[in-house]
Amino acid sequence: MKKIFKINVVFLMIILLTTLISNVPSTKTFSAINNKKVYAAKISPVGLLTNKYTTVLNLEMKKKAPIIVLSANGYTEKITDAALNRAINTTKDINNVENIRVTKHYSISKKKRVFVGYSLKINYKKVQNTSILNQINGQATIDQQSYLQRLDFFLLDKHKESNDKLNYEIAKAIFEGKSSIFIDKSLYSGDIKILSAALEDVLYSYSDFAYLRQIRYSSDSMGTTIYFGYSLPKQEILKMNLGLYDVIKNTASKIETKVNEANTIEEKIKIIHDYIAYNLSYDVDFLKTGDEQQYARDSHAYYALTTNKAICGGYSSAFQRLAKYFGIDSIIVVGTSDGEGHAWNKVKVGDAWLHVDVTFDDPIMYGYSSKNVIRYDYFLKTDEEMSKTHKWN
Repeated sequence: MKKIFKINVVFLMIILLTTLISNVPSTKTFSAINNKKVYAAKISPVGLLTNKYTTVLNLEMKKKAPIIVLSANGYTEKITDAALNRAINTTKDINNVENIRVTKHYSISKKKRVFVGYSLKINYKKVQNTSILNQINGQATIDQQSYLQRLDFFLLDKHKESNDKLNYEIAKAIFEGKSSIFIDKSLYSGDIKILSAALEDVLYSYSDFAYLRQIRYSSDSMGTTIYFGYSLPKQEILKMNLGLYDVIKNTASKIETKVNEANTIEEKIKIIHDYIAYNLSYDVDFLKTGDEQQYARDSHAYYALTTNKAICGGYSSAFQRLAKYFGIDSIIVVGTSDGEGHAWNKVKVGDAWLHVDVTFDDPIMYGYSSKNVIRYDYFLKTDEEMSKTHKWN
């Protein structure tokens, strides 16, 4: 009997489409986009001003501006203080700010002192150009060249900076475990359809991003800030994502001779399929707990290939990564089987895209005691054949 962890597809769509704006709204309204409901919200004055301050700070801090001036915009000092504190907390770390000295400014009108805004003196951390990340788990140092090599390997071609700047910025931020990014209006005009499509494309393309649990955004006339929430700590995210390149190289070396000697692409795909089916085991222990952090780990190719345990996301990501290493086009498909959420792959063979589900072909899924039994019930299947047991959009 098949035991497949149920991917909460509904929850994933909520992550994609309920991109809530900043603070807790006083009221909620709904609007239809592509026949799906998304939340819009009325924002409190503090929330509205926080969005504005956050946008300005991100823009100026990226330029390493030493002084930033912010207007009170007619709000009371109590509201502006609250908004400024939130904006600083959001922007300080991601822009490598060491410290900020805030000075308040007032004007005298009819013998009455009126608060008009702030000036911020910014001191930035000294960051060496040769080091993008100082340490991972207190051990490994990653220089700029190594970082770019690992990022380039991790991202699909369609998400490379030269192909799609918006999707690249989103994927890169999640890859690094960033808490937020600012997107200026040259990349995103404010149309929720464009943002939702970009987020959906990125999330459905990488099982490795299962650690992403929350997305929200705020927009104003200057651009949009996207905020991310994760189930795993940043250090662990970086360890897995930056370490994936070496893990795939090491794994590929074990089958490289066979793959290179194969005469057809079908034979190459079979070698990758068989290696994963033989060496990975479905993490049945996870089914008992449903732990959110373990779900994220089990869905990542790094964890799958270093522990030999995975759920369907880990199987499909490991397959996709190895296929890419050997020059085979492969994508991850997210859908359902037997009414439960599931992930598998499609590979390009000639002009056709065919399905491969290594999870279901793993003998442990069917109670076989011997790992020497490999099934091919879900190997190189057409859409028509696969649709008998799997559903996808």
